[in-house]
Amino acid sequence: MRWLQTAWQEVLDALYPPRCAACAQVGYEHWCEDCLSRVSYIAPPVCAKCGTPIDPEGFCPSCPVHPLLPEAVRAAAQYAGAVKEAIHRLKYAAKPAVAPALAQLLSQAWHSALSEPLHAAEAVIPIPIHRERERERGFNQSVLLARHFCHAVGLPLWDNVLVRAVYRQPQVGLNAAQRAQNVKGAFRVVSAEQVTGKCVLLLDDVWTTGSTLNEATMALLQAGAAHVFALTVAHESLRG
Repeated sequence: MRWLQTAWQEVLDALYPPRCAACAQVGYEHWCEDCLSRVSYIAPPVCAKCGTPIDPEGFCPSCPVHPLLPEAVRAAAQYAGAVKEAIHRLKYAAKPAVAPALAQLLSQAWHSALSEPLHAAEAVIPIPIHRERERERGFNQSVLLARHFCHAVGLPLWDNVLVRAVYRQPQVGLNAAQRAQNVKGAFRVVSAEQVTGKCVLLLDDVWTTGSTLNEATMALLQAGAAHVFALTVAHESLRG
């Protein structure tokens, strides 16, 4: 049957040739060389709480302004360059084929020393979007990322535990206070018995102020989760 799978893959590659996740250049699986060089990986030293790069004196520019409720948060890269372009293609140009390339960054981050505080997680819960927005987009980008990530690292995927119960405008373009208000009370746990006493990992594409991660974490903790961590593809710095 291997020959049949190979033949079918060749047909798919002919109809839908692999493209760079960021620039869409044909012939590259995941990233072309130029775009890969434009990925701004997050490197140590970082804040033990939020994973934001810190200065030599150990000052975190994010935590004093945007406190986080998860026990620890990490991101694979800065929300800039090729990563930002790829996330935009995934979310706003409706290109789900981009997901494996971004999930690759997640799995690389997971296997790095920076993400060791998250390794107590027993399962992955993708940040949900409202069913109306999922109907408009055709998919939830966080679920796509989580599927590829879980397959790569061997963690179970719990994509039916947390739901977004309230339909509100996207976070893009809002300031910190508006973001916090926009997601207030937006999440609900529908399977509390599944998370009770568990250590879980929230997964999303981007975190900025942490408002979405905080609200999702609060819902999980109130439902009985013992510990909540978070991992995202990218971190967009928004101070003040």
